[in-house]
Amino acid sequence: MAGLTITTEPTQEPVTLQEVKEYLRIEDSTDERLLRPFIETARRFAEEHMGRTLMQTTYTMFVDAYDEMADPLWEGVKTGPYLNYYKNYIILPRPPVTSVTSVSTFNDSDTETTMAASKYYVDSAREPARIVLRQGETFPTALRVANAIKVVYVAGYSSQYSIPEPIRMGILQHIAYMYEHRGDMYEASAPIPPLLKSLYAPYVVHKALGTSSLLAVG
Repeated sequence: MAGLTITTEPTQEPVTLQEVKEYLRIEDSTDERLLRPFIETARRFAEEHMGRTLMQTTYTMFVDAYDEMADPLWEGVKTGPYLNYYKNYIILPRPPVTSVTSVSTFNDSDTETTMAASKYYVDSAREPARIVLRQGETFPTALRVANAIKVVYVAGYSSQYSIPEPIRMGILQHIAYMYEHRGDMYEASAPIPPLLKSLYAPYVVHKALGTSSLLAVG
């Protein structure tokens, strides 16, 4: 995703090694070294497919500044989150968002200024969540064009067991599939089990939701 990077990786996975072994009916430790990367791979696939963060992860998002009113005939291709000075919120991709660490802006001299938390609030009643400026507040207008605003935030469920069970079941199914097909899993013809996407379908984050001044483009 343009403008979005992970600054702190999760320290846990959605399912434990013991849960995987029980699901696969493995009683010894012979394949543990094989199973561990399968767990991470299945989690990363689920997150990418759903546009969702499963375990607590810290993100840094940079947003470009672009004033649509200054050039209404502009026909370029927008490739990242953008700031429209006439709107007042920032969409935070990869929900669920648990906290916003900081919001800062950069002027043309590349000077970073941290916005006071009193100037905005986090609207977590919708998904994806968004940072909304309080009444009477505006974003600065004298910002550099590229990477004008930086947002640092934490997203992900509070624990493994607060993740919806269909998602955890999908991860176990995916691990079982990779384990069973570990000799041919890299072949282009190897399909993803249809049940997997069915389990994830209700939790897919639709990118068209909450169109805002700052478009999170995946």
